[in-house]
Amino acid sequence: MKKLKVSFYLKGDKKNQNGETAIYAKIYLGNLYSTFSTSKYILQERWSKTNNLRNVVRVDNEINLKNYLKSLVDGIESKYNELIRNNPDNEEITPLYLKNYCFNEKTEHKITLLEIIEKHNEYFKKQVTKGDRAKGSLEKYERMANVIKDFLQSKHKIKDIQFEKVNRQFVYALDEFLRFERIHGKNKGLGNNTTVKYLRNISSMINHAITVGLVANNPFSIYDGKLKDIDTTFLTLEELRSIENKVFSNRRLDVTRDIFLFSCYTSYAPVDVMNLRQGNFSLDNDLDSWIQTKRQKTGVKTNVLVIPPLQRIIDKYKDDPECVEENRLVPNRSNSNMNAYLKEIADLCGIDKNLTWYVGRHTFATTVALANNIPMEVISQIMGHKRITQTQHYAKLLDGTVKQHMKVLSENFA
Repeated sequence: MKKLKVSFYLKGDKKNQNGETAIYAKIYLGNLYSTFSTSKYILQERWSKTNNLRNVVRVDNEINLKNYLKSLVDGIESKYNELIRNNPDNEEITPLYLKNYCFNEKTEHKITLLEIIEKHNEYFKKQVTKGDRAKGSLEKYERMANVIKDFLQSKHKIKDIQFEKVNRQFVYALDEFLRFERIHGKNKGLGNNTTVKYLRNISSMINHAITVGLVANNPFSIYDGKLKDIDTTFLTLEELRSIENKVFSNRRLDVTRDIFLFSCYTSYAPVDVMNLRQGNFSLDNDLDSWIQTKRQKTGVKTNVLVIPPLQRIIDKYKDDPECVEENRLVPNRSNSNMNAYLKEIADLCGIDKNLTWYVGRHTFATTVALANNIPMEVISQIMGHKRITQTQHYAKLLDGTVKQHMKVLSENFA
């Protein structure tokens, strides 16, 4: 907190008709100050003789004047403390701002970058509470605030920045900081895709600020970082079967395997699996079983026909006490526990891959759907994608599928 000091002085060129000189004041915060008129006057000789009214005075008008100046200082100190309570970081408290605040003069608050992030996250939190957006997405945006704070402190030694000062130089300095200096675990610097996603996230937040009228432009719109294609991890049919047929001696791994297979046969992301209840399971007019729901991330309808392996899992937990209590199709497990236990399962099944819950979604797209000649458009609908390009990212072609089509081509040219 910057130290506040208020001092008074005479402004020699300002005199009234009685020959008295105007008393002015300076508000100091650190090395900065702002001046203002007290609207009071005093004879220069009396100002000097009373040591700027610091000495004991006995003349009534000087007593009143001294008390007035003291009350002025007390009022400024009170307003300063009030501002600090409302803004602990006090980045925006300047002598000029404090002066305007004290005397009700017009102040124009300039919105900061962290305020934009905070307002976006408050709105997003309401969407999560209503069920329109995923909690995981909120956590992603909340991490953005910490990233910006680290960057501002590390590179600029400040706690916040006025949005109007965010320019092209700021944008690419942030990109450079994330790529080469941001600490992540034991590593220094983030990968390309993580960096690009962070910059896109902050751009999305500023677009929201434009929508609600907080700002007029988005300096991050000039950012041209591109995501690089990465190999998607999925299980081959042999690996899927090895997990499916493995007998586990404890419920912990047995339940983990079944929940993972549930994703493999539905394409559902972890959050969508955990949102399922008995009411999502139904029969159509042909008495075929369906799971009907919407993806929490996108709100897109994702109805899945229940195939035999999936039906076996549903039947297995139909009367399970853990599921019955909460009306679930499968037991409730956290993403972190699932991923930890899946690593054990991969070791036990001899699978040399980074097995995570999300691999089940990729496995559906490739091994379960695409390898069995389900059209890309159908896969896209099942997976709840808004654009088929999203499906093409997940549904990597299997070597066996390529060979199958190339065999036909070979026969045509024989």
